[in-house]
Formats: sequence, C-alpha cells, structure tokens
Amino acid sequence: MPFFSIVTPVYNPPADALLECIKSMQEQSFTDWEWCVVDDQSTNKNVQKILQRAMARDSRIRVALRTTNGGIVDASHDALQMATG
Repeated sequence: MPFFSIVTPVYNPPADALLECIKSMQEQSFTDWEWCVVDDQSTNKNVQKILQRAMARDSRIRVALRTTNGGIVDASHDALQMATG
C-alpha cells in the first residue's frame, strides 16, 4: 500500500482556516500519510500553538518551526526534506 507525504509551508494563516485544514487532513479515508508542515516563522504565535497541539494529538502530523523567515521556497524545501513517503 502506498504511503504519502503531504508538504505544506505556512505563514500566518487565519486560525479558522488552519484548524479546518487540520480537520480535513485527519478526516481522510486513506490513513497512510504524513503531513509535513513548516511554519515560516509566523508572527502570530497562535499558529505555532495550533500546529504543536495538532502534532501532539496525531503522530502523522510533523511540524518544524523555522528560526528565520525564508519565504515559501525555503519553507517548502524544508518540508520536502522532512518527507519520508
């Protein structure tokens, strides 16, 4: 059975949209996936809290927090480096 990695860079997403995205991922009928999320140093610290809570509740969600803002390319690259699927 295939194993998928979904890579997602984030930077200051609205909390409701981020929570809906997390919910959508967790409700997938196919369960062999990992979600590699890289926060590109969001200035809204609530983003990191939401991501860390999601990661604590679901081992398929992997989160990295960048120490500098590198833009979508660097954040995407970091997320791709995390992928194992």
